[in-house]
Amino acid sequence: MRHHPRVRIACAQLAAFDLADAARAHAAALDAIAAAGAAGAEVCLLPEGTYPAYVLGSVGAARAALADGPDPLATFGAAARDARLELVVGLVLDRPEGLLNAAVHFAPDGTVRGFAAKRFLWHFDHAWFVPGGAAPVHDRIATLVCADGRLPEIATDLVARGATLLLNSTAWVTPVAPPEGSNPQADFLWRVRALEHGVVAAAATKVGTEAATTIYSGGSQIVAADGTVVAMASSTEPELLVADVDVPTTPRRQVVPFTHDGAPRRPPLRGDVAHVVIVSDDELDAALTGHDARVVVGPRGVHRAGDVHVVELRDDAALDPGPPRLAALGGAEVLAWIARSVDTPFVEAVARTRALENRVFVAVWRPLDRGGPFLVHPSGRVMARTPAHVARFAVGAPCFLAEAATKEMAPGTDAWDGVVALGEA
Repeated sequence: MRHHPRVRIACAQLAAFDLADAARAHAAALDAIAAAGAAGAEVCLLPEGTYPAYVLGSVGAARAALADGPDPLATFGAAARDARLELVVGLVLDRPEGLLNAAVHFAPDGTVRGFAAKRFLWHFDHAWFVPGGAAPVHDRIATLVCADGRLPEIATDLVARGATLLLNSTAWVTPVAPPEGSNPQADFLWRVRALEHGVVAAAATKVGTEAATTIYSGGSQIVAADGTVVAMASSTEPELLVADVDVPTTPRRQVVPFTHDGAPRRPPLRGDVAHVVIVSDDELDAALTGHDARVVVGPRGVHRAGDVHVVELRDDAALDPGPPRLAALGGAEVLAWIARSVDTPFVEAVARTRALENRVFVAVWRPLDRGGPFLVHPSGRVMARTPAHVARFAVGAPCFLAEAATKEMAPGTDAWDGVVALGEA
């Protein structure tokens, strides 16, 4: 990647193909790379499991498909050379330790710069992949693979080692077909990865269905260093997303890598419900008689918390992934964010990301002229918000505290186990 601020990036959103159709997947990927080169792209990104597939069925089936097809390192290296661009493509690599879900980075001359192998294995990934290790950074470019984007430690480490362009080779899934169904990384989380560090972040995913079991959400995107989405693909159609974006030579926000001493603490698994309320002004606390408000948050901070583990954050503290993460690793069930003065308009996207990646409730107080208070579920869903154009209001919802105790994001995919594994690597 040339050292000038303006870079043309292409994200190839590809149609999904079953493992039996690996040859068609290969051809579609090569066509997309050639189109990116013709469009003048300097960097081209392709999805997770571009070849031979993402849903493999078994290790044996994947190895058979690889044996029957061309050498992907040779063919995709040639494609990068012909198109004269930096290329990152999701490939299954067969190594002595097992199959790796990798994103391979090719230089414009076709040589392999290196690869990132998925570290935070998601759901059925465990059935045929082994986890990878820390990814390299080459000429300010670093790659993550799909769910690696959900662990803030991974992006923070890459940026600390010099990355200012994060490329997510991903296969964002959804349980409901688009356009109704989506994926939280596409909706809000990936843009926060750009915003929190002040770097450019691009993601390429698939559309359609694979192996009669998996639906993809689409929404490939290129995000500027301030968190603005420069370009986004549709949720249903294959397309080549191309945009010019300023890639900083150094991160525009300085975030220090964070570590947690000792094992992560899990909140107690209890079956009670806490009514969490955020008041637009402190005097409204007196109006909550009869509401059985166990946790109350207002402009001056946490008014009451009872026996709920609440940690308070103020202003830009939540833009850094470290303080919310350390609070959650310490056993917090609710993060109370007093967002009076925050250096971004994307407060809601940040709050939803902090809730999702930490599996905690997030209660946000912010001024009414900036949207007012709201409450976020550990899934990243907004549970409650102040009605528009209402001058004073107390907004809240019942929070089932057990949902902050489990850190499981998908079957066999526990966020805290992922954090421990990163620390041991």
